[in-house]
Amino acid sequence: MEPSSLFTALTEYAGSRHWQYIYPVWSRRAGGLSIGINLHPNHCCNWHCLYCQVPGLQRGPSPTIDSPQLIQELTDCLNWLSQHCAPLTLKDCVQDIAFAGDGEPTTSPQFAEVLCKLIELLRQRRPDDRPAHVRLITNGSQLQHANVQHALKLLDEIEGEVWFKLDAGNDSEMLAINDTHLPLSLHLQRLQTCCTLCKTWVQTAVVSRITDGELTTTPSLPGYIDALQSVKEEISGILLYGIARQSQQDTKGCLQATPAEVLEEYAERLRTLGVCVRVFQ
Repeated sequence: MEPSSLFTALTEYAGSRHWQYIYPVWSRRAGGLSIGINLHPNHCCNWHCLYCQVPGLQRGPSPTIDSPQLIQELTDCLNWLSQHCAPLTLKDCVQDIAFAGDGEPTTSPQFAEVLCKLIELLRQRRPDDRPAHVRLITNGSQLQHANVQHALKLLDEIEGEVWFKLDAGNDSEMLAINDTHLPLSLHLQRLQTCCTLCKTWVQTAVVSRITDGELTTTPSLPGYIDALQSVKEEISGILLYGIARQSQQDTKGCLQATPAEVLEEYAERLRTLGVCVRVFQ
């Protein structure tokens, strides 16, 4: 079965199984079928990004995860995929297992525990009967904690990688886009820490919005380039993308589609830093 058809069939299967923690998604950045792990089915996150697509997003504590149920759902998912992806292998069909979901994965006290159980599960399977990658998609806000750093070392041991959110070139842009008062300088320190622990890509949403009657694009390119100077040698590259799905947080209707030529302009400027840049419309 072709990966796109496999995704459609898996989505139907997942709906019939009523999984709470595991979900399939067709990811443009991963390049195909991705299996998501959602540690926040209560729709809680410590940030409140303007472009977020999660309905009913709220700030609040991480829920208690039923980790045996999560692993059972993931086992069910992988076994179904193995039975239906022939003549391709599961590794050919599934680009990654990604910690993402409806809130920041690393705010869950059980993040490291679930990662360990995931690693154990994958090691019990044949190499061609595993997804191509394991990824953490994170806002990086918890990188100062020892348990999160330990988890990233484990992720690195299985050749996983981190996609680290950086949407701003200054403090005011972080507040406007991510709704956090975290200073950009501290955010960059955490990015540097992340790079020492695991292979790390920067992921940046280029956001076009109407502000005071004028169209603005965030992050501001000069400030963003300046911010990247301190980490350009450590990061694996930059995943640059526009907003493809409707935001559930844009209550004022200010978001606009980011033109392809704007994304390309950003990419060309960033490549002058000597970093790899991948663009996703």
